[in-house]
Amino acid sequence: MKKKVKISLRSEQVIRLPLSDEEAERLNELMSDKPLVTEVESEGEFEYEDGVISIRYEETAATGLENCTTSISFSDREPDRVSMYRSGPVRTALMFSGGQRYISVYETEYGSFEVGIYTERCDNRIGPDGGELSIVYNVEIRGSEAERTGLYLKVRMKDEEYGN
Repeated sequence: MKKKVKISLRSEQVIRLPLSDEEAERLNELMSDKPLVTEVESEGEFEYEDGVISIRYEETAATGLENCTTSISFSDREPDRVSMYRSGPVRTALMFSGGQRYISVYETEYGSFEVGIYTERCDNRIGPDGGELSIVYNVEIRGSEAERTGLYLKVRMKDEEYGN
């Protein structure tokens, strides 16, 4: 059965572009210490069936992924192995598991490219009644680190925890 949930999302990205000229490297150094922080609250759907938890929500312009739908799912037997699927103008399937590296294809309206995702940490405390998820991961493009992201997600049951 699907339930309505409130989702609080916080993303902290540190961009590390693998550029070679002197100005670009200086810009890279300046950016590397200052995360780009995005915070969004939205409503979504939560489903718990046969030991699998699925969370689905619509992205907004604030995340740069307007008109995309993001789905996060995992088994309650392996909560620290999380899948993220994105559909819409940007399409991808990402896997997160602490200490693991996975390869994925990132598809945009401008073309497709392969990315490596190395998960430093995946701390999942979401259960049948909601909870929190924290993932810290690095994105690699052509073998070079392009960004480091901290993704923090809080899921609350709509009717129970925020009065609607």
